[in-house]
Amino acid sequence: MLRGMPADKPPEAGRDVYRSAGSVILWWIWAVFAVAALVDLALHGRDHLSLVLAALVLTITGVIYACALRPRVVADAGGITVLNPFRDYRMPWGAVDRVDIMGALRVHCIAPEGAAKGKIVYSWAVQASPRSVVREQGRAHRAVRRGATEPGYGRYPAGVQEVLARTPGEQTAHLLNDRAQRERADDRTGGQPETRWAWPALAAMAVPAVVLLVMALI
Repeated sequence: MLRGMPADKPPEAGRDVYRSAGSVILWWIWAVFAVAALVDLALHGRDHLSLVLAALVLTITGVIYACALRPRVVADAGGITVLNPFRDYRMPWGAVDRVDIMGALRVHCIAPEGAAKGKIVYSWAVQASPRSVVREQGRAHRAVRRGATEPGYGRYPAGVQEVLARTPGEQTAHLLNDRAQRERADDRTGGQPETRWAWPALAAMAVPAVVLLVMALI
């Protein structure tokens, strides 16, 4: 995972960005290929098939942008923002109950007054395999059973071992959950989760797809 934060600010005051490094690499590999393909089609393509291929390249580019480059989780002074391919979610710290990971990173929101349960927002960008989730649960159960133990020679303290064994997705969930609890403890209250459509991403996928369909039918 890639994590960005201003170096001159404490963690709780900074802006942290969590996303998949593999997805970013995939985007740039495809972007280089797409540019090369479009340049080649512009220089040598003079027929209808070339236009269809160009529209196809642009359609795939829009999908990879929306599904690989754009998704991320941003934590700042005001709360958590989850950017997914089609929708964005903004949760003020006062609305965040906890953060965990079960296949995908989940932000649990506090249930509004009169509701039985709060909203759960899933992140496209931060994932964990079911096996790693089971492993994390097993580590937690073992830690509870054995309690605090002194490290032996050549061994890290138990808490350090737990951190080192986490996957990037698990570590992200722990960091966000810890920050959410700190922000809640600082009496950051109020606010409701907000949801909006990711119109730029939808346009990046839909516009070239429509052009491709039109070109294919001509």
